[in-house]
Amino acid sequence: MRSPFPGMDPYLEARWPGVHVSLVAFIQEALQPLLPPDLRARAEERVLLEPFEGASPSGRRPDVAVVERPRPRGGASEVRDSASVEPVVVEVHSEPVKDRWVTIVDVGGGSRVVTAVEVLSPWNTGAGRLNEAYRQKLEEYARGHVNVVEVDLLRSSRSRLEVGQQDLPEDRRAPYLTCVRRASRPSRWEVYPKPLREPLPAIPVPLREREADVLLELQPLVDRAYAAGAHDDLDYRHPPDPPLASDDEAWAHELLATAGRR
Repeated sequence: MRSPFPGMDPYLEARWPGVHVSLVAFIQEALQPLLPPDLRARAEERVLLEPFEGASPSGRRPDVAVVERPRPRGGASEVRDSASVEPVVVEVHSEPVKDRWVTIVDVGGGSRVVTAVEVLSPWNTGAGRLNEAYRQKLEEYARGHVNVVEVDLLRSSRSRLEVGQQDLPEDRRAPYLTCVRRASRPSRWEVYPKPLREPLPAIPVPLREREADVLLELQPLVDRAYAAGAHDDLDYRHPPDPPLASDDEAWAHELLATAGRR
């Protein structure tokens, strides 16, 4: 079953870890036949050990693994004595964050990275060391003369990234963005707004300077991620998190009612 939304489904943000894994794999697969014979698309992964300060990377609490409830060692009078009160021990285990992205490498030129395609996750945009690590990664791309394609399908604030909604004219602002930075002009970002109510457009992926961009059709990949993850069981009866703007909420309510998903 397809999502009832014509473009990006805002309810998918609640299941972003799984959606992100699928999108990275599908982007790698979709790019492969578009590339010249000596370029390859590679899915990359690294584990980030630094947690958010005060929060889990998803913005939710980590899983609680063990809760110990000590039994009173004496009678009621001893329990009431503040000196004998024992704590409830809670051990919290959070999953390490896995950073996944796609690189295009020149296998004929020493496997040099030509382009990086970054599909953003909440930790890229939130406060803390993981955002700092991502910004440092962008700086390393610039020093290495690597093109960057930043695919942002989340409705979170971009205030901690190089380019945000505040940098766009009001009539071009949209909840989703693709930002492209070419290695030849590292101080310049090309921003492609993607409205909620429209199908996602094809996005340009730059290669080597002498070559034309290839166009990556993003909407079929999002549709495929929805189907592959069997996300038709999403609960559309309640607002998504974060909530939609009031006019978009009214539009979404009518859309979902028409599709029989309310």
